[in-house]
Amino acid sequence: MTQRSVASAVCIGLLLLSANVVSGRTAGDASGRERRVDLGSGEAMRFVWIPPGSYVRGSPAGEAGRGADEGPRHEVTLTRGFFLGVHEVTQAHWETVMGRNPSAFRYGVDARRRPVDSVSWEDCARFIARLDGRGAGRFRLPTEAEWEYAARAGSATRFPWGDDLQESETHAHAWANSRSYAVTHPVGTKPANAWGLQDMHGNVWEWCSDWYGPYASGPQRDPSGPASGTERVFRGGSWYDFPVSLRSANRHRHRPHGRYTAVGLRLVWEPEEKR
Repeated sequence: MTQRSVASAVCIGLLLLSANVVSGRTAGDASGRERRVDLGSGEAMRFVWIPPGSYVRGSPAGEAGRGADEGPRHEVTLTRGFFLGVHEVTQAHWETVMGRNPSAFRYGVDARRRPVDSVSWEDCARFIARLDGRGAGRFRLPTEAEWEYAARAGSATRFPWGDDLQESETHAHAWANSRSYAVTHPVGTKPANAWGLQDMHGNVWEWCSDWYGPYASGPQRDPSGPASGTERVFRGGSWYDFPVSLRSANRHRHRPHGRYTAVGLRLVWEPEEKR
């Protein structure tokens, strides 16, 4: 190859990279803030980078609708950033990986774009194992601390859109109760939070990796919940729930083998390359 040919090839390569045309299983935008993971069959998952930082987890004693397990409030520091799904895992994602769709709401022209539902925590572990075998990095459920940090997106109010004490704004931001019409809805149809995440509140609850247990008092670094337990945590509220259940601090849990029409998942992606 001549020097002119080499130079031309280098220029073409740089142009392709600047246009974000990246070969292989993953691709990211120019800033590296959002990435896509190809699943095949025309399906891909989108992930957004959540930076490390600190926040106050839980709710103050006077918060409307507060549950007793939302305290004591304590500072949490996450020392490592992470890529979190822009929205929940969809029925199309699940079926592409697992070959079947367990969702109760799997009928209708838009069903494949709705979040997968009726999956247990154990089902999610099997889904993640299949994804890990595809060579596109590692996947996992978020910890409960990561989930609340991402849901709050820098806010300290009941919801990321404010305290909304009359809960009159909830339906503009999330699929919940009467305005959901008793079904799930295609992901990404409500506004994103400040960090570019959609459907963190409503549509379906989202499993976390933690066993359920009381919060420890005092500051914590990278908490991952109790070492053992009988129930796993899920967060965020759903199409079935009243707005109070969609608060950022609200916690819920079920046994890991249980399947529910209001529960799905969102994933963390850990790329093979280092940031």
